[in-house]
Amino acid sequence: MPFRDAAFSQPMQAGALATALANATPEQQRTLLGENLYPLVDQLEHDNAAKVTGMLLEMDQTEVLHLLESPEALKAKVAEAIEVLRSVQQQQVNSPTNRMASLSLNDNLVS
Repeated sequence: MPFRDAAFSQPMQAGALATALANATPEQQRTLLGENLYPLVDQLEHDNAAKVTGMLLEMDQTEVLHLLESPEALKAKVAEAIEVLRSVQQQQVNSPTNRMASLSLNDNLVS
């Protein structure tokens, strides 16, 4: 089930979310948490909101609930996730495979 459009969705109140989670399957729980987390992440990191939300959903459910209730904790975790993404992107740019792929047949490989 895709995330709701952030422009039209507002996170559920904590009590309503807890009740909904208690009555949901694990897959539904993940969807509920994601739908509540995504608009908050989108406000902090619009360009990578979906990826960061997915990363945060890999955490324990109680930790995700804490992020929903604590803007400061969420802000710190989003910043941490962005650093991980940047690190991975940098490693991919510098990988030997990418360097080899960027070589041209016209490059003088032998001195």
